[in-house]
Amino acid sequence: MLAKLTADSVTTNPKRTFMQTRLRLIRCLFLIAASAVGLARIVAAEAKDGNDRLDGQCDPRLLLLEFFDGVTPPALPTGWSSTAWVTSNSGVPAPPADTPPNAAFVDDPATISDKQLLSPTMVSLCDFGRVQVSFRNNFNFQDGFDGGVLEVSYDHGLTFQDVLDAGGTFFVGGYNGTINSCCGNPLAGRQAWTGNSGGFIDTTVVDLPDGCVVDIILRWRMGSDSSVSGEGWRIDNVNIVQCHAHSPPRPRDTPTPRPRPTPRPRPTSPE
Repeated sequence: MLAKLTADSVTTNPKRTFMQTRLRLIRCLFLIAASAVGLARIVAAEAKDGNDRLDGQCDPRLLLLEFFDGVTPPALPTGWSSTAWVTSNSGVPAPPADTPPNAAFVDDPATISDKQLLSPTMVSLCDFGRVQVSFRNNFNFQDGFDGGVLEVSYDHGLTFQDVLDAGGTFFVGGYNGTINSCCGNPLAGRQAWTGNSGGFIDTTVVDLPDGCVVDIILRWRMGSDSSVSGEGWRIDNVNIVQCHAHSPPRPRDTPTPRPRPTPRPRPTSPE
């Protein structure tokens, strides 16, 4: 049945299908290029601040690029997993997607909950540089009582830790509060995104440790307490790379100039 519907759709309007495919390809290439530009800006900014962790040129190796647009809501893309998160193209918090039609979404209920979205497994290469995570982030939680965090696993998903505890640093769009310990939230006492982002914002985590053929899984985790709901949380345009930083070329040694000999006085002619 699905094959028949697909065939009928192409037969009915092949030009429209071609244009949609072309637009998706252009969007994908544009965001890959934007990733490289963004990483270059991070390198430049950190070098300007005197931080040599990303000194030199950065050659990004793409680990994951996801827009959540290749599926029909509420299905998640291949490799992503959750019992609570879905893809969504409507509703709150608005707007429903940063690059339409879809974004990943989870609600914020008035009950205690722990709702997790796991990325596909990514493999980092030996000595290729630390991992950089960027995504678009839109949340509206009960301020200070419900919220979300980003965690990472290096052991096939057996254990997770906060990206900050793993050694990462927020370059932009980091946590903006701490979850209250009063009412049963599983994230109580932790730094988190909470309150209202006011729409999609940029979030970038730099300097996550790499390793030699290490499996990496990211987990977006939403926690709520026992009362008062919020609108929920949306993420879009997930972009994860390894940033291979080249050492700057060694400056050439400047030879020490030899001192010029002192000129000898000319003999005076007899009068």
